[in-house]
Amino acid sequence: MNNIFKATGAVWKALFLRESIVRMFGSRMAWVWLVLEPVANVLWLILIFTVIRVQHVGGIETPLWIASGMLVFMTFRRTVSQVQNGVDANSSLFAYRQVRPADVVLVRSVVEGVTMLLISVAVFAAGAVMGWMAWPASGWNVLEAFTLAWLCALGLGMIFGVLIKLVPEAERIINFIMMPLMMISGVVFPLSLVQPPYLDWLLLNPIAHAIEASRVGFAPYYHSVAGLDLVYAYQCALAMLFLGLALFRRFNQRLVMQ
Repeated sequence: MNNIFKATGAVWKALFLRESIVRMFGSRMAWVWLVLEPVANVLWLILIFTVIRVQHVGGIETPLWIASGMLVFMTFRRTVSQVQNGVDANSSLFAYRQVRPADVVLVRSVVEGVTMLLISVAVFAAGAVMGWMAWPASGWNVLEAFTLAWLCALGLGMIFGVLIKLVPEAERIINFIMMPLMMISGVVFPLSLVQPPYLDWLLLNPIAHAIEASRVGFAPYYHSVAGLDLVYAYQCALAMLFLGLALFRRFNQRLVMQ
C-alpha cells in the first residue's frame, strides 16, 4: 500500500512539473498571455463601468466588484477548459502504465488553480496599492470562494471530458453553453437587480454563489444577492466531482484507447 502511494505521488509530481512548464513556456510568450487574459478582462470591464460613471456596485467600489467576480469566474472557466481537454492533450503519456487519465486531469486542474490564484493575488495587490481596491476583510472567505469555483470546474470538466470523448459533437454544444455563463453568473451585472422567479433560476448556478461569496469576503457590508447559499454550492460541486470521477472510472479504458 505504501508503495502505491509513493508511485502515485511520483506520477503526480512529474505531471505537475510537466504541466507547469508547458503552461508557462509551451510557446513563445506563453506566460505573458497566461497573465494578460485575466488582467485584460478585468480592465475592459472597469473601463466600461468608468465610461458610464458607475463608481459603486452593491455598496463596494466598482473595480473591486469587477475584479472579484471576473477572477473567480476565470478560475472556473479556465480550469474547465484545461480539464476537459486534458485527456487528448496528454494521450501519449498513457503508454506508461502508471499514468491514468484521472491523474492527468487532477494535476492539470491543480496547476490551473494555483496559477489563477497567484495571478488573482497579484491583481488584488496591485489594485490595493493603486487605491482601486481594498484588502479583503476575510482572506479565508475569499480563498473559499475561489476553491469552490475550482471544485465545480474540476467536476464539470471531467464530465465534459468524458462526454466529448464519447460524443465528439458534444463539444460544440458545451462551447455554446459556456458562452453566456459569464452573464448569468453575476460577473457583468449584479444579480440583486433580477426579480423572482428569474433570480431563483439564476441561483441554480453554483458559480453565482461563489462569485457573490468572494465579494462578501472582501467587504462584509456588500449587498449580496438574497439567497446566497454556500452549502448548496458545495453540494453541487461534490455531486459533479462524484459523477466526474465515476465516469472516468467507468470509461477509463476508452479514454486511454481512443
